[in-house]
Amino acid sequence: MRLLTPDQARELDQISMDDLGISGTILMGNAGSRISDVALELVADFHNPFILIICGKGNNGGDGYAAALELSKNNINVKVHSLYSIDEYKGDLLDYYLKCYSSNISITFGIDLPDFTPPDLIIDGLFGIGFKGKLKETLVPWVEWINNTKSSVLSIDIPSGLDGNSGTVINHAIKSKATVTFGAPKLGCVLRQGKNYSGLIYTKEIGFPNLDTIQIQGLDWKLFEEFDVNDILKKPDLNTNKYTAGKVLVIAGSRGMTGAAILSTFGALRSGAGLTITTTPASLNGIMERSILEGMTLPLEDGGSGYIGFNHYDEIMNTVEWADTIVLGPGLGRERHTQKLICKLVSSIEKPIILDADGLYPFSDQLEKLNKRENPLVITPHLGELSNLIGKNKNDIIFNFPIIMTNLMKDFHHVALVKQVPNCTFYKNHAIVNSSGNPGLATGGTGDILAGMIGSLIAQNYTPFNASFLASFLHGKASDMLVNEKGYRGQIASDLLDKIPSTIGCYERF
Repeated sequence: MRLLTPDQARELDQISMDDLGISGTILMGNAGSRISDVALELVADFHNPFILIICGKGNNGGDGYAAALELSKNNINVKVHSLYSIDEYKGDLLDYYLKCYSSNISITFGIDLPDFTPPDLIIDGLFGIGFKGKLKETLVPWVEWINNTKSSVLSIDIPSGLDGNSGTVINHAIKSKATVTFGAPKLGCVLRQGKNYSGLIYTKEIGFPNLDTIQIQGLDWKLFEEFDVNDILKKPDLNTNKYTAGKVLVIAGSRGMTGAAILSTFGALRSGAGLTITTTPASLNGIMERSILEGMTLPLEDGGSGYIGFNHYDEIMNTVEWADTIVLGPGLGRERHTQKLICKLVSSIEKPIILDADGLYPFSDQLEKLNKRENPLVITPHLGELSNLIGKNKNDIIFNFPIIMTNLMKDFHHVALVKQVPNCTFYKNHAIVNSSGNPGLATGGTGDILAGMIGSLIAQNYTPFNASFLASFLHGKASDMLVNEKGYRGQIASDLLDKIPSTIGCYERF
């Protein structure tokens, strides 16, 4: 499903008016009709329903007035309340206010909370996609009143107080039962807190051109949903054997972090890899051998240090020839010789690499070094690691996520899977937002498993981009399927390993 940033939504408006000759007045009227349709659906079970529309002073307010006109035509008891004076109205908003006034629709004004009869439905037309930052203190009582009523709430385009770019809420936002949006859902409705505030999203057409037929600036954002999985994930070929099912080399683990290597390895095996080899400091090989019964290990003499280093480069490269893909980084540690090894491997290995965790550390503030790599690469940073890679503050990334990623992908020509809420996968001009997952994944080791899954799928001949967003969905879905059994707080990374096979099994029948 296509998604739009606020800037892209504004551009779509402009294209419709400039290129198709559709006036803003007509677009607003069409929006009002679609809002009315959804509102009527939401109050269908009420006898003589009362609908209150709360309007701001922008286009969302105008859409609210346009909806009031349509609801009035359907003999609905509708009332409009504006938090702003008519003196602040202009353009299409003013036109639709005057139409409502001429139609004798009840309209009141004022920032103070009046004594309303509790409505059956509140339509939120207070702010639109342009809202950013903190809700003004004078408006907080209104948002609290709306959220505390027993009324259902329908938001226009995006819940007021929710950031359309980042999906963040600074202090307060309207929590809606449903959101009606035009052209495509807005990105903020599916990022971070957006999903909890937006409710059920209705996407309606109001005269915009088909998004696939026009050029809009910025990344092509899409939501990857469950029904998309069967378009990509297929049953293994009947002639598959352990050598053709995918061979994954996992370069991971050090003293105190053997679990990262073990989890990455099983992430690969549980998602279909036929064979794995996991490198290990020889002093830790006993742990690996006892833990990875179905995979092989490559013990590298470490003199008891507990980590691998640059002196192991030749041995590792000999095994690289055997592998289809390489998972590099989970739990490797940050010893100087280890970091030097990582840099050498990234520049030398010609096969696809999934660079995760400690594997990213040597490239802090030096993302351009990774860009020099000519062969396939997937990086999987969480927000802290991304902050280190690009030299930007973590909060700045969160609040300006689409802008920062758009700029980053202008120069970065590999796949980037950013582990934020939810995971987002980028390649060239494409941005895929994951639709699965939950807070149960916020525990150590889940990212290691994801790296192994990506490596496994690439070894099975999925493209690095498809493998990344597909693995992200299956990884999140496995956690979703654990919620009834483990809850959110009770999940640990190894729980996923038992659930991944049945999760994949739900989709690989076709």
